[in-house]
Amino acid sequence: MTKTRMFQALWLLLLSLVCVLMFYYRRESTKSPQERFFGEDAVVAATSEEQTPLPLPTDSPTPEPTVYEITEVFIPLLYTPSPVPPTLPPTPTPTSAPAFVATDAPKSEPFSLIWFSDTQYYAYKRPDIFLSMAEWATGIRAEYNAAAVVCTGDIVDNRNYTRHWTNAEAAIDKITESMPFYCIAGNHDVGADKVEYETYLSYDFCTAPESMEFSEDRHCWVLPLYEQGILLCGIGWQNDDAYADWLNERIHAYVDLPAVLLVHSFLNDDGSLSTNGRRVEKAILRKSPTVRLVLCGHNDGSARWSRTYGDGHVVNAMMYNFQDDKKYGLGYARILMFNPNTRNIAVTTYSPYLNDYNYYRKAEKDTFTLYNAW
Repeated sequence: MTKTRMFQALWLLLLSLVCVLMFYYRRESTKSPQERFFGEDAVVAATSEEQTPLPLPTDSPTPEPTVYEITEVFIPLLYTPSPVPPTLPPTPTPTSAPAFVATDAPKSEPFSLIWFSDTQYYAYKRPDIFLSMAEWATGIRAEYNAAAVVCTGDIVDNRNYTRHWTNAEAAIDKITESMPFYCIAGNHDVGADKVEYETYLSYDFCTAPESMEFSEDRHCWVLPLYEQGILLCGIGWQNDDAYADWLNERIHAYVDLPAVLLVHSFLNDDGSLSTNGRRVEKAILRKSPTVRLVLCGHNDGSARWSRTYGDGHVVNAMMYNFQDDKKYGLGYARILMFNPNTRNIAVTTYSPYLNDYNYYRKAEKDTFTLYNAW
């Protein structure tokens, strides 16, 4: 072989190698840093005293390209061929808890919660993304019978910069013009170590509505949603036993309502309980068995967790936070559709900014059903 032919062969080999590497990088770049590090299955971890598998739909329809066709993606998940019976395990009623009887019976049609997590980057540098999420949420309210938008903390990136709060407020005001917005404080909202709630509480969207029942310093709250038949609960950053005791007392006062708990840090990115998650699990979940669902953010990526307790009731938890992926993770929110007939919760993930469903290539990480979950 001549030197010229050898040079040409080496050049073609090098060019082929570059093409292969470019293709691999393009595929890997659609994953979060956590998925690249831990592997594709690490972000959907579940830990349990009695390991409880989370069933996933086997025939998820292919997503349509427009936001108003989400129905085609995820409403079918509510109606499974063999649904779990809607009866809930018996829940012991604390002797000291006053019984609650709703004056208005909850309706039987499905309703939803729209869930934002860790919007801090949008408040910091991309308020246009925050506005797109707000406009989308209000636009689908009627279609999904949305009761509220909920946010699991880190609304802003730096609590000391008014611009961050102003950007967030502009988007949240779009929401509150037509539907409720309920949030809890994350570490970026009040400070990780020196916890200071004064600035956070100065904004109306952090303390509304009047029907919320707040702890004395307004770090945690409960809100019975009578029409939907659930109790929303929120506990802010750096909670201790005093807050857990207050929250347990209020949850017990609405013992007939299954509770959804918003907390900023509960799961690590591998699906294990965070330090704060272990504290919340011990101080609240074990003492208030009507809490059936925990929503959290804080860590990057996505994770799920479930635990079956001694009386047979199951608690599910979900975490997601994609905003650190500045190319592929922007603007994602989740819709949680509650079905009162099957007690299922169907979940889907969508970015109105990117007009894209399902951050992960494996759609079942972002679109799935929790069975008999509330």
